[in-house]
Amino acid sequence: MTDSSISHALVLPDRDFHNWLQVVRPYTEAFERVAIVRSPAGNDLNRYRNVSAVTAPLTWYQDDPLRHIRRVYPMVVRVDVVQAATPQQLGDLLAIRVRQDDRYGERTGEANHIFDRFVLDWPTSHRPIEIVTPFHSNNNTLPPGLGIRSAPGAVVTAAANGTVTKQWGANTSDALGLGQYVQVTTIHQGQTFIVTYAGLRRISVPLNAQVKLGDKLGEAADEQFHVIVQQLGNGISGYTLPDIIDPTSLIYVQNLRVRPIDTGLRVRTLPTTTGIILGQINPWDSIEPMEPHGRSLAKLGKESQWLRVKMPDSREGYCAAWYLEGFTKDDLYIFPGVNPVGVNLDARHPLGVPNPSRLGGMGWVRLGYNVSNDIGEEDIDAAYRRYLPHVEKYKRAGYNVILATSHQTYGEGKGEYWPWSDLNDERWQTLITRFADMMRRIARQWAGQGLVDVWQVWNEQDAPPGAVASVPVPVRHYVNMLTQVSRAIRSSDSDVRIITGGHTGGPTFGAQYARETIAALPADVRLDGIALHPYGRGPVPNERYTIFGHIDDSIQAYSQILPDKPLWLTEWGVLDHPDDSPQDVANYATHFISYLKARYPGRIAAMVWYAWAQGMHNGYGLVDRKDQPRPPLTERFLLA
Repeated sequence: MTDSSISHALVLPDRDFHNWLQVVRPYTEAFERVAIVRSPAGNDLNRYRNVSAVTAPLTWYQDDPLRHIRRVYPMVVRVDVVQAATPQQLGDLLAIRVRQDDRYGERTGEANHIFDRFVLDWPTSHRPIEIVTPFHSNNNTLPPGLGIRSAPGAVVTAAANGTVTKQWGANTSDALGLGQYVQVTTIHQGQTFIVTYAGLRRISVPLNAQVKLGDKLGEAADEQFHVIVQQLGNGISGYTLPDIIDPTSLIYVQNLRVRPIDTGLRVRTLPTTTGIILGQINPWDSIEPMEPHGRSLAKLGKESQWLRVKMPDSREGYCAAWYLEGFTKDDLYIFPGVNPVGVNLDARHPLGVPNPSRLGGMGWVRLGYNVSNDIGEEDIDAAYRRYLPHVEKYKRAGYNVILATSHQTYGEGKGEYWPWSDLNDERWQTLITRFADMMRRIARQWAGQGLVDVWQVWNEQDAPPGAVASVPVPVRHYVNMLTQVSRAIRSSDSDVRIITGGHTGGPTFGAQYARETIAALPADVRLDGIALHPYGRGPVPNERYTIFGHIDDSIQAYSQILPDKPLWLTEWGVLDHPDDSPQDVANYATHFISYLKARYPGRIAAMVWYAWAQGMHNGYGLVDRKDQPRPPLTERFLLA
């Protein structure tokens, strides 16, 4: 899914509209996603971030588009005043912009015509988006700004360009009493704004640094941090910081959307439960808020607040804001256009690498990367030759590829590591060092070809002692392994994603294992997510295939550990029930998929079924031992 939103409107006069429309066609062909609006009358320009306004007479109030837009459409950020009184003049001017590839005429020598209001983008990638604490002009017990929903360790980013003019990174507060903070100063159209990001840790920008929108400033220290804004010479007095202003109206989040936290939220004609019900919206709907962004975000999650929204069928109404959460269109999918559903394959199994045409609309395939061949082999060239044709065919067919490392990549069959349960610190260190060196060389083989999307480091490292299909790793050694192997892979391939091995210990032990691991990693080890194997869990607990509980417990527990990254369900399915009804398995599998897609869009990067074929260890195959479909499971899964 690419970003198809339209953030630029070109407003043409109503009189002789078709003549005006004719001359702008070359412009709309040259620049993507330009909405043509016929007259501002009756049209809500607040939906557009940028408005190019043609100055022809009788189009704007007092023939002044800037004044008209600023008074009537406060959400518009950029006003591009296009000086043209006739279609011919407009056509000539836009032709120059097209020739110079200059959408808003910033380099074409036009007179002063671009007017940007000062806005703040959302200062963290943490989701959901919400203003937890609104601005309080008469409450000196709270920081005089906005409380931004976050989580400890979530990245805090610059909401506007500017210069770092002050920062406090010590563990004790200074006279401002804001904890660790960064101040960024911006001079915008002659006005000086100072934005303070307070309640941070691990500040990563030095004094006097130039920062751009989206640059990392540090991390949130708690469940929320604060954004405080000063406009020098034009603010409220009485605070430790002078010239405080309410930042709410400055917030502008590109492609802001809201969604219900549960199914069937009613949309009404009035902001009250007595309003007529227009319809219902669900978590999988992308709903556009029809109020200014800051005001919308301050309502989310708050009892008794109502938000005006646009429904998927374009009707507008009100819904209970305390049942809504915020996100952006870009959050819907970590990999735009890629179905998170996938399947585990096996290059060593006779049925384990099917023709890609049989995989339907799935987005992912995962293969265990076996070098050892059960006898301790270390021939990475032979392994590369074995996997390369399979990976190439799946990539050519449009599927994303996860290659999972494990003891079968390095270690299995080598007598010095057997039995695994007797490995001491010295032997773990030897294994990890050799494994990392092997992965450096393997990653170099695959680098630069665009074939491998994700490397997964080890498999079910948190399994209990005596596990049959995995080798448990003590936390301290997994930290070392993840550190060395991640560094090794990135030294050979800086573009590939790296995720943890799949945690199998559930939302309590497994999440604690993951939490301890992530907390102990050095700052330079950048992971792209935590993987888990939530066998025995689903949307309806305590049924045949959900004996361990609700899938929400796992999603929520692991999501808190790396809050800015997606989760990877690299194995899930039905184990040890080879003779069960395909109908029953289909019901479980498709409900699992539909529930996670609806409840956690953007939170789950991949959900990879185990396994493709019956006989691939103990997983319930999508095809049987004779490579035949298992109706209705196979058909329903491939359509999920």
